Amino acid sequence: MKTTITIFTGLVLLASCTAVKIAVPEQFSSQATAMKVEGLNGWKFNEQLSFGNYVTSSVKRGWDISNGSRFSRFSLKAEDIILSGFNIHSDREKYNEKNRFQYSIQDASLVTEVLAQERFSESQIVYKSNMDWLNNLKRTDKYEYAFSATIVPLNFNKGEVWSLTMLNEFDAKKTKQNAFERPQTKDLGYVTNGKEKIEIKPLFLTKRVTASGKEGKVLGGPIHTGYELRWDDGVVGLVDIMDNKVWIVNDLDPKEKMILSAVASAILLKRKQDVYSERADGI
Repeated sequence: MKTTITIFTGLVLLASCTAVKIAVPEQFSSQATAMKVEGLNGWKFNEQLSFGNYVTSSVKRGWDISNGSRFSRFSLKAEDIILSGFNIHSDREKYNEKNRFQYSIQDASLVTEVLAQERFSESQIVYKSNMDWLNNLKRTDKYEYAFSATIVPLNFNKGEVWSLTMLNEFDAKKTKQNAFERPQTKDLGYVTNGKEKIEIKPLFLTKRVTASGKEGKVLGGPIHTGYELRWDDGVVGLVDIMDNKVWIVNDLDPKEKMILSAVASAILLKRKQDVYSERADGI
């Protein structure tokens, strides 16, 4: 990999009253190309993405598999005993989802195959009561989300395989929670060929700017806006899930750009982006 990749820190995230977007620093944007992603229209039949000189084949998705179980919960905790006195009881509900998909992505000369899968599991407490506003109210105790992909160059770097891994976990017992803020979750993301490693870091909107220019915190906690791709501790790409854009640094070899494009397309095609907000809504 070239050593001339610009390294910068402190990506600033801003929002107006009407739109949320990534404010890309000029230091990065002046040395990178922004590509608008086409094909993310919500339709899963004959799905195909394109951005810049890159285009995917039709995405082949396997069956979405989901299952769940629910059983009565027995607890001797003081809070549960008090609730039972008001005829408020609870069940424990477990939910699992998984799916897989594959496609190829190419530019004018290079082709790469991508095979990916998602897995999600969640444990919730479901409250039961004769009060309509409370009946079937749910509280997440724990969830685990895993996204993985295998990226295989077809007509270059023969024998080289990149493995992509993204994990997102939440455990109420290990997390400080505030009713008005987003709880902290454990995030991990990277792609590697065994010799080199590209880190995948989620980006969150933490501040907002009103029409009058006043700055303040985002109500309800940080908003997930995209991902940062870091190689050799330098930012080489951005995936903007709010405006559906992919940014890639210009000073890279075409083969390196192809790998980054494969990574970006896989991230865009996964069903869950902000796992905490989308949990149990269906992959």
